[in-house]
Amino acid sequence: MKPFAALALLPVLLGSALADVPQFSPSDTQKQPRTLGQKAVLHIYYYAPKTLEITYVDSYLFKDEDSCHSAISRALQIAIPYAGEGDMVSAQCVGMTPPAGSLKPEQKRQSPGSTEL
Repeated sequence: MKPFAALALLPVLLGSALADVPQFSPSDTQKQPRTLGQKAVLHIYYYAPKTLEITYVDSYLFKDEDSCHSAISRALQIAIPYAGEGDMVSAQCVGMTPPAGSLKPEQKRQSPGSTEL
């Protein structure tokens, strides 16, 4: 009879032990910041001058390409003192606005051997 009593108490003991474990819901986890509306990114490259091997890259988002281009000189002034011994630093702005033609194709493209279902 004793083994059956122990088996009957086992779920109660496990339930109370697991009740102390904190439960995390997906909403509790850290979320990525929203970057909607960003139109340009500034990449700052640290690289070895002899081999041109990129050792580190920093990226910063901007609302428009003009503000990105105007920030290059200041970003380089800030980044150069943090470059490793002998490393060189360069910066580049990249626009993230897709070309107008790629948003909506004007006509459907079909290859000559295709059939429509």
